[in-house]
Amino acid sequence: MRRFCRPGAFDAGINMFTAFGYFKKPQDNQRVLLNLHRSLKPGGSVLLELMGKEILARGFREREWHEENSTLFLEERKLSQGWSWIESRWILIKGTKRKEFVISHRLYSARELSELLIACGFHNVRVFGDLGGSDYDQNAKRLVIAAQKA
Repeated sequence: MRRFCRPGAFDAGINMFTAFGYFKKPQDNQRVLLNLHRSLKPGGSVLLELMGKEILARGFREREWHEENSTLFLEERKLSQGWSWIESRWILIKGTKRKEFVISHRLYSARELSELLIACGFHNVRVFGDLGGSDYDQNAKRLVIAAQKA
């Protein structure tokens, strides 16, 4: 992602399911958006869909668990860097088998991500609360941002 660039090759770029922000250095995440901007044709669009910082803060729980199809899912979350980084530890238990995963990524507010897109050359930045286009407000389910290349 930090190196992939095909200047003017694509009409659109789509990044969903919080697949953005996994690099520890903010400059690396910015590099991804710069490469995406360069890879779009003039007038091309980008859509990002992720868990916004505001949504996470609204219902934050340090620990959660639920059971599904005889599998117990445990999740422990730790915030750091002034609410800009989250580390999630997932433990899956089914019978006597146990698997553990750690997933960490940068958290963005709607404003932070909008400003980053603008800094990378995008314009007409629009923020939504879901893929259906609802407002990004206290009822938002996800942070969805659409923008265009001039």
